[in-house]
Amino acid sequence: MSGKNKRILIITERYAPEPFLITDLAETWVKQGKYVVVTTQIPSYPGDKIYYGYKNKKTTEIINNVRIIRFPTVIGYSKNIFFKMLNYFLFMIREVIYAFIQSKNVDEIFVYHTGPLTQALAIIPIKIFRKLKITIWTQDVWPDAVFAYGFPQKGLFAFLLKQFVKIIYKYCDNIFVSSPGFIKRLKPYVKGKNIEFIPQWVPDEVINSKQTSLVINDTRMKFIFTGNIGSMQALDVVIKAFASLNHEQFVLYILGDGNKRKEYEQLVESLCVKNIIFYDRIPQNQVLSCIKQCDYSLLSLSSNKLISLTIPAKFQTYLAAGKPIVAITEGEISRLVFENDIGISCHVNERDIFKKICQLPSPSDHKYEKWIQNIKKIQNKFQKETIIQKINSAMN
Repeated sequence: MSGKNKRILIITERYAPEPFLITDLAETWVKQGKYVVVTTQIPSYPGDKIYYGYKNKKTTEIINNVRIIRFPTVIGYSKNIFFKMLNYFLFMIREVIYAFIQSKNVDEIFVYHTGPLTQALAIIPIKIFRKLKITIWTQDVWPDAVFAYGFPQKGLFAFLLKQFVKIIYKYCDNIFVSSPGFIKRLKPYVKGKNIEFIPQWVPDEVINSKQTSLVINDTRMKFIFTGNIGSMQALDVVIKAFASLNHEQFVLYILGDGNKRKEYEQLVESLCVKNIIFYDRIPQNQVLSCIKQCDYSLLSLSSNKLISLTIPAKFQTYLAAGKPIVAITEGEISRLVFENDIGISCHVNERDIFKKICQLPSPSDHKYEKWIQNIKKIQNKFQKETIIQKINSAMN
């Protein structure tokens, strides 16, 4: 079947209205003449509650000509490890069933791997019985991601986990990763196969931005953090650093939601911090408008070596907003910021964050203007059309 008329099944843990890039890719494929069907669960991320307008039961819907088959999810995963593991397990089982049923009507499988790699278990029966070509785009490298949560890296558990990873990638024809740092980590599990770096891009919904009703009007130097508020973002360290800064000179806006938000709000309150303000999640098409009202975008990640290999999607969003980046991380993001000279990098500790922020230039400074110009140059490396063409070429 020609690329234009190709029928693709997407296996993914998250899909619209949840804010993930796979939605933009699926809708672009439809515009290119492809038929796209998605198997996923009822949307609940990142707030750990069912989205308005949905019920936690099997449903089929069409969004922008993409057919979506949804099955129930497990709520409470952000607060309870039992519910989290139960959700992973039930998602895996349901995905095996639903994806296999849908695979009889498609030409190719595309796995958008975020979170647990167990979601890709569905490809094994599909490969064995349907003989379909399978592509996986990995956003979260296993087994490293599992070890990052404190699970043992040696012993029977680690051995079985590594064997599982090898088996999953054995059945994949194309392997994409969202960070070049992932390639080295994956190679021991995909011997004899090529791993290709496919970066993320800013989805159309974000690019086609609308003016937000949220007005950030402050004479202080303004920083903004957007997106998921979880343990991997190391915001507790950031909050403590800002608590030490002059609250009349610097202010941080935290825009988003996640399982650590309440805890961090309590931390701000307990420290009597006057220069950190939380805002709720807003529609994706209003995010750029918020970032552009600030002087610096802030991207923080855990100092864990495995987590620091990640390039979060917000990095490309920050580039699109055109604001210099304060990277509080040790890995890939720090390297990109340094090599392209688009902001500053800090170690994930309060003292270094405090020191570097105090030395930041104002928006009227020549150095600040140079960062702005450099951001415009690097934006071309993450052009949506070029990246999707690369994906299509690899899949043909």
